[in-house]
Amino acid sequence: MALVAKDLGYTYSTGAPYESRALTGVDLRLEKGELCLVVGSTGSGKSTLLRLMSGLLEPGVGSVRVDDAESVVRGSVGIVFQNPETQFFAETVSADVAFGPKNLGFSDVDTAVSDAMLAVGLEPVEFGERSPFTLSGGEARRAAIAGVLAMRPAYLLLDEPTAGLDRRGREVVVRALLEARLKAGVLLVTHDPGVFLAHADRVLVLAAGQPVFYGNVTDLLEDDGAPFDVAGLVLPDVVRAQVLARSRGARIARFAFDATDAARTLAGALGGPS
Repeated sequence: MALVAKDLGYTYSTGAPYESRALTGVDLRLEKGELCLVVGSTGSGKSTLLRLMSGLLEPGVGSVRVDDAESVVRGSVGIVFQNPETQFFAETVSADVAFGPKNLGFSDVDTAVSDAMLAVGLEPVEFGERSPFTLSGGEARRAAIAGVLAMRPAYLLLDEPTAGLDRRGREVVVRALLEARLKAGVLLVTHDPGVFLAHADRVLVLAAGQPVFYGNVTDLLEDDGAPFDVAGLVLPDVVRAQVLARSRGARIARFAFDATDAARTLAGALGGPS
């Protein structure tokens, strides 16, 4: 059972003089318990892909199937947009987070709301009765994520979930998404993959609406075609140093993503103390 895109493509304003091809030939499979990153520069088609995978857009070419169904099943796919204020409409945070579970007929709405808010570091007693429009940028991002987590979707899609967050906010969101991944498939769009690269099962790299790489992290870093360069991206410094060292003969069997581990790896590969 999986969320599957096959030969997916989409063109905006088809047939008009200003038509724009946003996506071409994308294959992707997301199973429950997996985390897949979608990376690329601005305009590479990342957000369009999320909208197609969530059922908000109909594919112009190809197909999206959810657990072998012909279309997205209600409640099976949740999406968090890049701008959280676009998702708010209720008078309080708790009412906003509760909207999805109520509409899906949950019998434990209060528990779903409380669990989701706690998962993203928003204490229900402190934040529950506040207006979502009074939240800071980081708090709003976490409240938007809570609103989707509360629906317990089988597949969770997120557009730049850590953008604009401080260190603590990033840590809380990363922890919440890794916990959500235990029960759901997580598809995460970002132009800055450093936060999640260590946790990803697969990575899709897009450039100008086309896939230039799709596979696991090790194969990505060992790819001689340098998919990140093709996509106009830069690897995190901690990883790039190891890739460069390996290209110059250093014996690095496994890439480290933590700075301390990377330093030990490089020291050992270069003959220093590990």
